[in-house]
Amino acid sequence: MGFDAVRRLPLKTFWMMHRNIDRIEAKRDMRAMSVAMVAQSTPDTARAFREELVIEAGTIIKLGGPTESPLDAKRDEAGFAELKMMAGQKIGS
Repeated sequence: MGFDAVRRLPLKTFWMMHRNIDRIEAKRDMRAMSVAMVAQSTPDTARAFREELVIEAGTIIKLGGPTESPLDAKRDEAGFAELKMMAGQKIGS
């Protein structure tokens, strides 16, 4: 975001964004502190911390098998038609 864009922000929006920056930085600091503490702890603690991080990251993409690729995915025409009906408009015909 450029300087001019920041200057045009309403004051409440600016200060809300400022507080969010502080919150994000605090979260990064807590993560760095956790990593440093785990580095000096037992293997069991490190394993538990890794499991917490895996849960936090979640599943990004789940493939059915080693040969399945998202690039080979087929379009779900029935689902797409249902979405068009829900949107109430004609999309991509």
